[in-house]
Amino acid sequence: SKADMTRWTAAMDSISATAHSTYRALVETDRFVDYFTSSTPVEELAAMNIGSRPARRAGGIVGLESLRAIPWVFGWTQSRQIIPGWFGVGSALEQARTSGQGDVLDEMFGKWNFLQTLISNVEMALVKTDMDIAEHYVEVLVDPSLHPIFDVIRAEFERTVQQVLMITSQERLLDRSPALQRTLEVRAPYIDPLNYLQISLLARNRASGSVDSLEGRALLLSINGIAAGLKNTG
Repeated sequence: SKADMTRWTAAMDSISATAHSTYRALVETDRFVDYFTSSTPVEELAAMNIGSRPARRAGGIVGLESLRAIPWVFGWTQSRQIIPGWFGVGSALEQARTSGQGDVLDEMFGKWNFLQTLISNVEMALVKTDMDIAEHYVEVLVDPSLHPIFDVIRAEFERTVQQVLMITSQERLLDRSPALQRTLEVRAPYIDPLNYLQISLLARNRASGSVDSLEGRALLLSINGIAAGLKNTG
């Protein structure tokens, strides 16, 4: 009904505002671009020039505005952080529930295709995210002074998983889609070793200051393998 839609839209506006401000607070953290470029292979990707367009606008990655959208999502996906797919959603849903909007949230999810699709997309991003692998990227490749950024990312990941399970009434992500859940579980043993290989190659390349042609090819294969395995490049 029109009255339902008015209530749902008002609740969604509030949820959206919280999610947006939570996400902005993360990406506007001091030296966040340093965290992004060191915890992902995005700089190496740019150096290899394999994209249809440069990964960044001229002048190097100096701020968020210099980045193009594709390497932004690609980089986060490669390192299994995938923050553009879910970061801020957990805080937004949690705030909605604590402010007394739990009933309207559940009603919206039960009846509104828009919210069902949104949550489904977030759930898929959460399943492909792996905080243990992401933590390994951070420990090996990122300056320790930037590690608190990862702590914020992990906390929001856990919050978002909890909130998605609550709104979908599931015990585990994708319990409602067992075939898809199984497909991703079967794929993980093939993708995860590529992540560990990529971390090792990135560490070696950065230590030597140049990409050896054989190592460069191995790095490219790891990037392609992870992208193909996760079935989305960004």
